[in-house]
Amino acid sequence: MTITPVALALLGIGATVLGAVLGMVGTIASTTMAQRATRDRESAFKVWERRADAIEEAHRKMLALANARDLAWARRQLPSGLSPADLDPDHQTEQFRLVVTKLMLYTTPELVKAYQDSNAAFMKSLLGIQRVELALAGTGPESDRPRRQRNINAAVAVATRAIEEAKAADERLATALREAASLGVPSAGRR
Repeated sequence: MTITPVALALLGIGATVLGAVLGMVGTIASTTMAQRATRDRESAFKVWERRADAIEEAHRKMLALANARDLAWARRQLPSGLSPADLDPDHQTEQFRLVVTKLMLYTTPELVKAYQDSNAAFMKSLLGIQRVELALAGTGPESDRPRRQRNINAAVAVATRAIEEAKAADERLATALREAASLGVPSAGRR
């Protein structure tokens, strides 16, 4: 069979059309993949930003509570408005719930537990400091002085133990915060 000039022209046109179609399909596929990759990176970065915000907020709150606790212990007196009676029994303030919600959504269950444990230990330390404050304020006849001193000593021992536990809980929280901050950090080249 011989190839006529017309058949040769048709083969050339067919090859051109086929090349154009393949080029168009390749362009569409690469554009779609690039857009999907960009969308996934942006989504991952938004989640990371929210995680980082939650971690920063939890750390800020932990430091503020630790400073308040240390000041109260140094003075052996709770600052006004910091009494455990003024707070919810479960320390469920709106700010606490908001931080826990953010931590639950964007971090690990271990971090949420460490945050809750730190707050519970803080409340226990406040109760210990309040007990010392009440023991120091105790009045009575001079004959009750030895019993009053025993009450003060017992209250100081309980408060000291509670403060040590609160500091240990804060350390565990700080460790969990550092670990959570290092999980899923988007690399600079991915932005």
